[in-house]
Amino acid sequence: MPARRTLRLSSALACLGMSVLAACGGGGGDSTAADPPADCDYTYTLTDSPQLAGRDQLLGDQWHLENLGQSGGTVGEDIRAKAAWTEFNVRGESIRVAVVDDAVETVHHDIAPNLVPGAVWDYRTQSATAPLPCYAGDDHGTAVTGIILARNDNAFQGAGVAPRAGLAAYNALATSTDADIADALTRDLGRNAIYNNSWGSPDNGMLNRAEASFVAAVRTGVEKGRSGKGSVYVFPGGNGGCYLVDDNRNCVYDENSNYDGYVNQFGVIAACAVDDNGKAPLYAEPGANLLVCGPSGNSRSAISTTDVLNGFRRDFSGTSASTPMVSGAAALVLSARPDLTWRDVRLILAYSARRNDPLHPEWSLTGARPFNPFYGFGAADAQAAVRLAQGWNSVGGNESMIACPPETSPPYTRGGGAAPFPIAIPDAPAVGGPQVREDAIAVGAECGISKIEFVEIGFSATHPFSGDLRVDLISPSSQVSRLADGRLCDPDGDGTADNCGNYDNWRFGSVRHLDEAVPGTWRMQVSDRLSQDIGQWDGWTLRFWGR
Repeated sequence: MPARRTLRLSSALACLGMSVLAACGGGGGDSTAADPPADCDYTYTLTDSPQLAGRDQLLGDQWHLENLGQSGGTVGEDIRAKAAWTEFNVRGESIRVAVVDDAVETVHHDIAPNLVPGAVWDYRTQSATAPLPCYAGDDHGTAVTGIILARNDNAFQGAGVAPRAGLAAYNALATSTDADIADALTRDLGRNAIYNNSWGSPDNGMLNRAEASFVAAVRTGVEKGRSGKGSVYVFPGGNGGCYLVDDNRNCVYDENSNYDGYVNQFGVIAACAVDDNGKAPLYAEPGANLLVCGPSGNSRSAISTTDVLNGFRRDFSGTSASTPMVSGAAALVLSARPDLTWRDVRLILAYSARRNDPLHPEWSLTGARPFNPFYGFGAADAQAAVRLAQGWNSVGGNESMIACPPETSPPYTRGGGAAPFPIAIPDAPAVGGPQVREDAIAVGAECGISKIEFVEIGFSATHPFSGDLRVDLISPSSQVSRLADGRLCDPDGDGTADNCGNYDNWRFGSVRHLDEAVPGTWRMQVSDRLSQDIGQWDGWTLRFWGR
């Protein structure tokens, strides 16, 4: 059965595709087959894209490239793409970006010029043909693609963040089988620098574990992509942040990005969202796994990008939109320095990020790097990232990354029946604060990591309502990764709370401890935040990656 995967378009701003087709142009004169399946509702008249030059007609609508306040937002709250183009004269040249999505209108006049000949796969027909939209609603991948690499200076519509990057288009979400997803994530590994994936698990507070084939595909990509430099995988942080909303000041946060098994993985960049004021939209999810944010929409303004039928839309939003912003910024970095590894790109994006929304109460400034669970290390800044890349000394790829313990050994482990586990977790009291249970893992100097890049945490607990639990990881320098918090889950929408899933060696991921040293005592704290049920903590594990 195909796994459940959802596009990361904000539900408040989701827009149906057109239900009536008019013929559209495209083609670009390359050798890519562009015949949609026979049962498509859409038909295409394939003509050459007009070879025009001049300012893009709708570029001024795209506040995310250069925010001049045109959307009613704050001047300067943007991805700094135009600034990067101007200062460094890079626009994504020589870098291939694979869009893994539902469909891509590769014949669109703003997309066709950047399509790499033959760099397509249609999973509906299992053939090397363009994965064109077929039905109303098949518009997601086209919008995502335009944000990354819509052609600039062709006197047509707008531009992408990296408007001269090359496109590879794979519609694995059209079938959404585990095998097709894994295939798309490793297709053309030697040539694709970046894989953009604006999709993830359902935003319902449930624990959604990634398939083994997905984990293996990402690992293969970071190890073998680009001749060992590693492919860059960008995924959305998710849109499930607001569970109950009565106004913009009173929102109960339900979902956490760490409940999505696709984005708490070693090797994945989890992208959050900020609006045109540099603040988290209501749908934004917190997470210790979030690296950087890209611009996206809110209830007042949205993202302007390419649409099906050679069209242009002004209503795209969600972390589906912020993810390709980050992919575009990564493409600019690699265009300036194609020798950099996947690890270099991650670090450059994190180090160069802007500390947006500086008065937000959850900024922590006491660690090795400022961090906010809603913003990661801040808003991605393409200009600053390319500037930093100019003189960057590579940290190497997978071959030089240190794992503690080594991956040939089990992780640091507590539990498995050894005392003091299992530890009883008392129910949340009706009055007063919860009783916190704590355990510790001491890591000695034998771990040679002085700068952490990623922490993988395994957590096991037995509880009839796993959503009751708050789980925190605390580093030797007292920096806290909040991995889970109390929440109610109702995936079937029947109004009855359900168990949020099983904590059976559940994998959490954290980038929050970037550049901290490993040696010292790492603590985990667990508490019950919602009343009526009790459970037990069965154990936990740690593994670190870094240099």
